[in-house]
Amino acid sequence: MVVFNTNSYFNNIAFKASISDKDIDSLKDAKQHFSDCYIMATLETLSQTENGRKVLKEQIQRDDADPNKINCYFYTKSGAQEKYTIPTNTVIKGYEKVYDKQPNEIIRSVDISVSEYEKKYDSKPTISKIGDKFKDFSFEYNLPSNFMRMLTGVKPTVIGETDLNINLTNYKEEVMQLFKRMDEEDKHSFVISTGIKALDGHRWHVYIIQDVDLENNTITVKEKRGNKPQTLTIDEALKTFKFIAGYFNSDLENKL
Repeated sequence: MVVFNTNSYFNNIAFKASISDKDIDSLKDAKQHFSDCYIMATLETLSQTENGRKVLKEQIQRDDADPNKINCYFYTKSGAQEKYTIPTNTVIKGYEKVYDKQPNEIIRSVDISVSEYEKKYDSKPTISKIGDKFKDFSFEYNLPSNFMRMLTGVKPTVIGETDLNINLTNYKEEVMQLFKRMDEEDKHSFVISTGIKALDGHRWHVYIIQDVDLENNTITVKEKRGNKPQTLTIDEALKTFKFIAGYFNSDLENKL
């Protein structure tokens, strides 16, 4: 059974039960086995910055009373926090495939927690709910910005996510301003997604932005099925990807 409790912001400044740096580093090598690319890409991209890692330690914790349970904390739209307790060694009914296919217990726990949250609040936008009719789990088919807000309590920077755009060409000026800051600061947690256009044969697939190099006019992205980074020119990226969402390291300071 999944246990979730509505609480005010919990006091855990010392991260006593938080997941470890080793746990966070394991997100880089973990592979996607379901359609939760936005979850896996978001978790890994947060691991790229100091404040992102602190958020992961605050929001995903080992249970103090039982090390075989993981507590995931999500913000509701009202700003309250809820705790979802997921066993790591006992299969929850209805999530057998998740336990069988996903060996990383951190990702597994987050997947199940997101599913329970979505069942409770039915908070997905209509466009995301369409895909649910063909899938088993409610953590699938969602917008990265929704999950980012749930996990961090901070509204991310978003370009083109829910607009009726095919690619990012009409947002070139806005995207280039964002890329310029990424190139200068090198401390960012952003994802970028295809839409109806495919990259690697995948449509509506979310990638991690690993690097922006304006001197060489390139962007390096990584997807979680194959875990292999690839580099595109900026022009190729603008014509291929539909939206961008995420944070700079400083965006998360007020939550820590």
